[in-house]
Amino acid sequence: MLYCKLFFTFVFLFCIAAFTSCTTDNSIKPSAYPRVHYPESNNLVTYNDASCPYTFQVPDYYVIQRKTKFFNEDVLGDCWLNLECSDLNATIYLSYKKLSPDQTLQKLVEEAYKLTFKHTQKADYIQPQEIDNGNGAVGLIYYVGGEAASNIQFFVTDTTENFIRGALYFYAHPNSDSLKPVVDFMIEDVKEILESWRWKNSYQI
Repeated sequence: MLYCKLFFTFVFLFCIAAFTSCTTDNSIKPSAYPRVHYPESNNLVTYNDASCPYTFQVPDYYVIQRKTKFFNEDVLGDCWLNLECSDLNATIYLSYKKLSPDQTLQKLVEEAYKLTFKHTQKADYIQPQEIDNGNGAVGLIYYVGGEAASNIQFFVTDTTENFIRGALYFYAHPNSDSLKPVVDFMIEDVKEILESWRWKNSYQI
């Protein structure tokens, strides 16, 4: 009799354990990305330094810093800028060149092209789009898809005197899935900057 009770008790406990194990979800959960808190702009800030041949507007959550070094070399002039967005851990780098016989428009455009297409090994695509804001600022913006180091590259010029090259970088390991919404957000900022771009016709070196 004792043996039968132990047997039925064992069978009862085994059935409960089997039922519980069948309803337990042991599947591997997909990796989750941290929630992004996008900055909000209260107003636009106009950058208009007397020593530079251009002006533009940028949302007020950017901090504008003059760039004094480029690959550990001193930058010539005061018009190389870093537009820092700490909320998204991102920076838009602006490099200025004065057109000259040594720095021709064709040469600088080719350099911008080569620098952009260095990302082709990790890029899913590179899509160029023409820039013409109707106020003398023309150029190209490159949308770089995939896990490239920089997803937005561009240049803007007046074709006669001045040339700016820009690039967006994040201080994070490239991941196309997690960064895509942030890149899309930054694309709108870059478009806004370029739409507001103006060259100063009276600028003198």
